[in-house]
Amino acid sequence: MASAFWYLEDGRGFARRYNGIAKMLEYIVSELQHLEGASDFYDYLSEMVPSENDEPNGHGGFIKSTTRESVMLDFDLRSFTLKNRAFFWEATQKALQKLILAKKEENEGMIFLLTTLLDMKKRINKKEDPMLLNHLIHTIPFDGEKLGPGW
Repeated sequence: MASAFWYLEDGRGFARRYNGIAKMLEYIVSELQHLEGASDFYDYLSEMVPSENDEPNGHGGFIKSTTRESVMLDFDLRSFTLKNRAFFWEATQKALQKLILAKKEENEGMIFLLTTLLDMKKRINKKEDPMLLNHLIHTIPFDGEKLGPGW
């Protein structure tokens, strides 16, 4: 059963177990630091990447070892500014490219996850029915929450 969810621009959901989402986010954030103008968003998302000393909380997030704060890995991309969403997708593409170029068998699972996420984005751009590739049984309406820098 999936324990962490990312909601995309058309309300479809990308769902994976905590470990998969955490590792994906680590790769994406790693690429964000190299994108011009993305430093504030990098700082924001970096706080969501668990360190080796942090512990899973059993609910799709982790408990920071330094503060004992619970951090959830669920987020709705629509809550980020358009600019930050563009940074997110560019960093995701760059992370995928880097893993493919490394040609390591251990990267195959992550390549699959990032490819699936980017396939969802491509389908959103084509205005395809979200239910044709959705890890949830329905789409999620946007609640209007604004997260991250730039608002």
